[in-house]
Amino acid sequence: MKPGFRTIKRVKTDDIHMRDPFVFTSRKENRYYLFGTTFADGCGDKDPIFEVYCSDNLVDWEGPFVAFQPPKGFWGVRHYWAPEVFEISGRYFMFASFKGGIGEHRGTGILVADHPAGPYVPHSEGPVTPLDSECLDGTYYEDSEGQKWIIYCHEWTEIYEGRIKALRLSDDLKYSYGEPIEILNAAKMPWIRHFGDPRIEKTGYLTDAPFMYKAQNGELVMLWSSYSVPNYGDAGLGGYTVAVARSANGMIEGEWTHDKKLLLDRNAGHSSLFRDLKGQLYICTHYPDTPHGSERPLFIQVEEIENGIVIIKD
Repeated sequence: MKPGFRTIKRVKTDDIHMRDPFVFTSRKENRYYLFGTTFADGCGDKDPIFEVYCSDNLVDWEGPFVAFQPPKGFWGVRHYWAPEVFEISGRYFMFASFKGGIGEHRGTGILVADHPAGPYVPHSEGPVTPLDSECLDGTYYEDSEGQKWIIYCHEWTEIYEGRIKALRLSDDLKYSYGEPIEILNAAKMPWIRHFGDPRIEKTGYLTDAPFMYKAQNGELVMLWSSYSVPNYGDAGLGGYTVAVARSANGMIEGEWTHDKKLLLDRNAGHSSLFRDLKGQLYICTHYPDTPHGSERPLFIQVEEIENGIVIIKD
């Protein structure tokens, strides 16, 4: 693993400041690799990078190492957000958000490496999300027919009512094709509230962090995040949350339904699912979401039941 300019340390999970955490479990090595949003916009003379921590037990970590150092001229210049790593055909592919130069939209690009920790190099030629749309948080899914997909957020800052959409990917993961399939319109959710950013003087219905999971009952489950109204969930927090959508036939094309009950409503979100080396299913999220600067990775045991995914250990 490649060291960067930051000191490599041994730390506990609670010591790692990170948004959008993602755990890749390597059964080949009996290790875990933790990615996330850390050095997203660079600092001083240091360019933005993606970093990785490694662990044998999900408690004690070593890092940060450099997972991706952008080469000179790389199209993504800032907003290095939400990396996710998938093993596909014996190689490791990172799906991650980047903001291009002036006049260019944010999008999800695909990187590749021969080891889960990297070093990753560019794979797709620029973003695989639409060039004419402001996009983020692309994730990967391969359906039962072998079709590869990217599922991504179409930003509320551009269209007010944030959407989650899907596009077909080429088999070599170099490009997307076809027309986007809309999975949801955030404004239609009964629990959602306006999200505002005073810096750009806009409000809208935010969509974050789609993640796909094929359930044992054949349903395709999608986790995603936004902000809930006060007094909706069990704790009534009205903060960052995790919601569940599901496709009963197990296909991206749906049709999709949306759980009225939130999976998490505790100022935590941007979640994914992973299994540990013993097969236990976890949700990986950051907590708290606010105040900014306090975010840490959080792993919560969950299990599947007939009607979905439930938390079994806070």
